[in-house]
Amino acid sequence: MGIATLLFVAVAAAVLWYVAAPLLRKDAAESERLVSANSEAVDLQSRHAMLIAALSDLEEDRSTGKLDDEDYERLKVELSGKTIEVMKKMDALANRPPEPPPGPRRLDPTADKTA
Repeated sequence: MGIATLLFVAVAAAVLWYVAAPLLRKDAAESERLVSANSEAVDLQSRHAMLIAALSDLEEDRSTGKLDDEDYERLKVELSGKTIEVMKKMDALANRPPEPPPGPRRLDPTADKTA
């Protein structure tokens, strides 16, 4: 084998180790669960902020005469409903009991041994 082949194999092994190492850690599943829960909370907070800003813009558009009363009411009901839905999801996420961390599976020695 040439030097180039050995160098390629060494770099490929290093890249594989770098990519796979986080997946092989003992707490990888717990870290993924926490990141996922945090990501969901951040997403809901962002959606809530956007909806509140949209409601504020709606009020401003009505006060400047850009929207008539019919369009204003229709859009306000729609945006308010979406805002309430997001707030309910945020409350449900905040009140959700924490999931127990995944642990090693153990066989129950008292399990049914009749076979």
